[in-house]
Amino acid sequence: MLRKLAKFALSAALGLAAVSAASAQSDETATLKLMSFGGEAQTTAIKNAIARFNKNYPNVKVELTMDPISTGWGDYVTRVLSQFNARNAADVYGTAIETFRTFETKKRFIPLDDYIAQNPGYSDFAPSLFQQSSWEGKTYFIPIGWNNIMINYNRTLFKDAGLDYPKPDWTWDQFRETAKKLTKRDSAGNAVQFGYEVPNQFFFVQPWFFSNGTSILTDDWSHSNMLDPKVAESLQFLKDLIHVDKVSPIPGKDTMDNQFNAGQVAMISRGHWIVENAKRAKLDMDVTFPPQKETGITVIGFGGYAVSRATEHPELAKALVTELTSFETQKEEGEGGGGVPGRKSAADTEAFLAFPPSAALYYQSLPNTKPVPSPANFQEVEKIFIRNYQAMMADEISIADGVKKTHEELEASFKRLAAKGG
Repeated sequence: MLRKLAKFALSAALGLAAVSAASAQSDETATLKLMSFGGEAQTTAIKNAIARFNKNYPNVKVELTMDPISTGWGDYVTRVLSQFNARNAADVYGTAIETFRTFETKKRFIPLDDYIAQNPGYSDFAPSLFQQSSWEGKTYFIPIGWNNIMINYNRTLFKDAGLDYPKPDWTWDQFRETAKKLTKRDSAGNAVQFGYEVPNQFFFVQPWFFSNGTSILTDDWSHSNMLDPKVAESLQFLKDLIHVDKVSPIPGKDTMDNQFNAGQVAMISRGHWIVENAKRAKLDMDVTFPPQKETGITVIGFGGYAVSRATEHPELAKALVTELTSFETQKEEGEGGGGVPGRKSAADTEAFLAFPPSAALYYQSLPNTKPVPSPANFQEVEKIFIRNYQAMMADEISIADGVKKTHEELEASFKRLAAKGG
């Protein structure tokens, strides 16, 4: 009963916020440019949000551009900054934490603290999301969906191998043995089913460092931490999965999502966004926490909406953000297979919790997450790390030499950043 009353109170609060927004109806004629990101689930939810916005602002045309982020957040940053340089910036941007520090230091967006204070409905968000959206005492982003890296696994393949489903508190050693038992080979010794896909992307690989009590950067993201022995230990563990245990291929340019959905890979490290395609493939998938060595911490990344300093219509832009971050939009994105909704109420619906079976673990993990390292020179950091990481995983360079080389390149990048005043 208390749970129902809490939900009713929350709905009432959200309703009051909606009434407040509706009372600000305007006959102003304008065009707003919105640049956001994501796949089919996000695109559909955003278009429906725009339709609701237009009920209150019928004379405002919203031009939507969606970026699939197929080449990474570094390239997205470059794309957005080029728009500002060409004086062709959008009014509202959807972006992600990997870009926040870059945009904040370059002062491309307006502070939203007064706007947030006037919208009590935002109390429905986890406070940590707003804290991580702030810099130097000001908030520039309204958080939306988030993703933490979990172990996604094929339940059918576990059953076929006679294995119990993994427990949330499993260890690196237990994970390694499980991956071995889930790997199948033909008579020639070639893998026809891999136990795990060693990640090939910056975001995906971070839990292997965090769960070992370390990170590739210092806590303030101002220097390399690659020379910490625990970083090398984490990298060696992943390399051994490939070359000693042979439970994973060498990370290549492409991810193995299709192979996972086809039952050729038993476990992969991904966020909630994978749900959309897993449902489409009718995959019997579930999730659990990444294995732990010293800690149970995993990585979190999340999106947010910001209002451009270049906009000529800041109040209309904020009204659009209100709809883009509404319960209805968050609910539709989450249930459609986008990120985990920033609004807890939207992640507590029957449809969201229906798949994967352990979907409740997403929010349960939130207190044990750290943001993906995202300094103002993220574009360089990401490329430096991945280039050297892939060389180490391919055994083109030793772990010892690889961490040293990565450290030197990262430190050079941070020195360039400091010289620019970043």
